Amino acid sequence: MDANKKRDIQKKRRSILRVIPNAAVFLLLGGIIYAGHVTGWKIPKFSELTGKVPPADAQWCGSHLVSEPECVECQPELLPKNEPFGFCNNHGVAECVNDHPELAQVTGTPQLPKYDTAQAVSLINRTENSSRDTLHTKRVQFSNTDAVRKAGISIDIAAEGPVTETITANGELMFDPYRVAMLSSKAQGTVAAVLKRIGDKVTTGEVLALIDASQVGQLKSEIIKNIVQIHIQKDNLQRWASMEASKAVSPQELIQAEAAVDQADVALLSTKQLLANLGFTLPLFKETDKPAELADQLQYLGIPEAVVKQLPPTAKNGNLLPIIAPFDGVVADSNIVLGAVADTAKTLFTVCDPQQMWMMLNVRQEDAPYVRLGQQVHFTSDNGNQHVSGTVSWIAPAVDEKTRTLRIRSEVANPDGKLRDHIFGSGKIALREELNAVLVPQEAVQATADSQFVFVRDKDFFNENHPKIFYVRQVRLGTKAGRNIEILAGVLPGEIIATKGSNVLLAHLLRSNLGAGCCAEH
Repeated sequence: MDANKKRDIQKKRRSILRVIPNAAVFLLLGGIIYAGHVTGWKIPKFSELTGKVPPADAQWCGSHLVSEPECVECQPELLPKNEPFGFCNNHGVAECVNDHPELAQVTGTPQLPKYDTAQAVSLINRTENSSRDTLHTKRVQFSNTDAVRKAGISIDIAAEGPVTETITANGELMFDPYRVAMLSSKAQGTVAAVLKRIGDKVTTGEVLALIDASQVGQLKSEIIKNIVQIHIQKDNLQRWASMEASKAVSPQELIQAEAAVDQADVALLSTKQLLANLGFTLPLFKETDKPAELADQLQYLGIPEAVVKQLPPTAKNGNLLPIIAPFDGVVADSNIVLGAVADTAKTLFTVCDPQQMWMMLNVRQEDAPYVRLGQQVHFTSDNGNQHVSGTVSWIAPAVDEKTRTLRIRSEVANPDGKLRDHIFGSGKIALREELNAVLVPQEAVQATADSQFVFVRDKDFFNENHPKIFYVRQVRLGTKAGRNIEILAGVLPGEIIATKGSNVLLAHLLRSNLGAGCCAEH
């Protein structure tokens, strides 16, 4: 076979392959058209999917999808409804089972919630139900128990469990600003010794560095001069006083001698104050101290002997000004080099106390009314690695005009030092904690435009001759707890509710409520 014939055969095969899909589609459409013609273009009934298909001659309630003689909605006498109690303003639901536990679908004595659900309802703004909604007056009926399974309805029990209702706010951890010290030299000089580095622990009064400041030496000299001058003036006063007794001097001269003593005292006090401004505390001097003895006492004023022993000979002089730790903590930062100029405006050390931290949170304006002093706060860092708890200890008096948030503070302990400054994260402020909240799976809750519902199974559902009913209950929702949600009103512990497939029940309920026609044939 030559090459031309082979190419022709391949072209014919490709043409046939292209035709096959189109032919299959036309055959499928033809089958659908034929089936539609035979069935009269009728979609299978909901009842055929969710229950037994009634015989052709049976009376069937098209609105409620059960046999007409068994339909409790069309024939209420089959299962009479309770006398209506109306809308409960305390809990915000119609036919409130919390106030009327006789409505509960449980065997035995109904169990009420173990906490004040009305108070929990009013704690914050919650989604409300319409008092004019009447969907709760309806009931969803199945022809038999197997129909529930075929409709894809799953059930669960309303159980009790712990919940914590919170509001969330972004924030950060930071050092207590009252326990952060920015230390600088109180006099111009040069760095004579550096005794602490970044990360070193310090105690109150410990020397971090020494500054060689000429002003310190000058003031120490002034102190000695002042003390010597006081001694001289006092000696003169004594001589003038003895001479005044013998009328050798005038009273005015004696007064001048007393004034000279006072001036010497003032000069000493002034110099002491200048030294105190630099952080020095002067010892008590004896009147008998000689200038050399005074100089020895003042040379290393404010510097522990153990520190003096560490100093090189070149640093040992009377000009030394110590940089002192104001409290127990850690050197968080330092900007000091041996021999460098120490300026009074330059921060040399930053000392912080990491044992106590602040948790600062920015609460949204709409959540601000719910924050109270003493509320528990749980903080989690953005990376999820750090967790810390505290209580609200301060609330800003006003909302920040730029961020429109309310600043709050919680003081937290950091004994192991694992928490760090400027860690960002989010905090949860606990509004209330309940150990026995009524919980149902979140998928059990359905909603219309103006109300929220669950479907509660009749307590006699499995009695052989009893209608297979689900009651429609308005509910008031609380907080979420994992896959569950708290029911503040509308369901009591132990009641059986529809979970998966409850949306099918709502859809059927809305369909029948639109007026599909009671007891009408399909």
